[in-house]
Amino acid sequence: MTSADTQLWNDAFYRAVDPLVQKMGLMPATPGQVFRPVHQLIEDFDLWYTVRGRGRVLIDEQWVDFAGGDLLLIRPGEHYREDQADATDPFEQYYVHVLPLGGRHDKLDRALAAAWPRRLSFAHQPALEGLFAELFEVWTARADGYDLRLKALMLSIFQIIFTRLRHETCETLPPAWPKLMRARDFIVRHHCRDLTLDEIAEAADLSSSYLLTLFRRHLGRSPIQYQTELRLRHARNLLARGTSVGEVADRAGFHSLHYFSRTFHRHVGLSPTAFAQRSRRK
Repeated sequence: MTSADTQLWNDAFYRAVDPLVQKMGLMPATPGQVFRPVHQLIEDFDLWYTVRGRGRVLIDEQWVDFAGGDLLLIRPGEHYREDQADATDPFEQYYVHVLPLGGRHDKLDRALAAAWPRRLSFAHQPALEGLFAELFEVWTARADGYDLRLKALMLSIFQIIFTRLRHETCETLPPAWPKLMRARDFIVRHHCRDLTLDEIAEAADLSSSYLLTLFRRHLGRSPIQYQTELRLRHARNLLARGTSVGEVADRAGFHSLHYFSRTFHRHVGLSPTAFAQRSRRK
């Protein structure tokens, strides 16, 4: 056990966990895109969750590769100098600047940063993706009570991460896990097309009922709900880039502008136009 571990994973540590989100965003990179930030010194915990694609980042003087399902940490005091998207499989990732302990426990912050590896793979825990997606929606919408929702979502994210850091045994994956991932990938590739449960199940070589059970157990939603979330994520990306609402509805797979606007508002809490305006201000 390291000296950092003796300060963590006890009642005093968990009582001190009080996440404060400083900044949140979604980065859909283009092929081969290079980004060099203006402010290089990181003053909080900068978490990057890669939804899909590949890339690499220069932290201090070290290049770090990442891919879909990876969670990267840039620690306080480190320099984020540059990141590059893969030329053929560019990344899409969420980033969040957070103070896990509210900025009130320097010693514990240092212990947590020391115990936290640079890169962790959560490819077998897709629930993390949904939490980051919801965090981004809450951060952008800023509806009444959003501070409380941000804190609750970050606590759920930290529960998954801290369990991994404590080296606890992960949930045993079912024998059908590769087929579940095949179904998920099929939805990702074809999310703009109207899919049926039977079609997705056939692509994964599963019965419709068992596929539905697997999705709800491991991803917390049905396959069709997952497809809707992918469409909405695609829509948010396009809106943030300045694409018109009508074009976004069509490109994201919503063939009715009214249905798109109603669905977007129900899930995000803002109209597409209001979301686009807030995204551009940020």
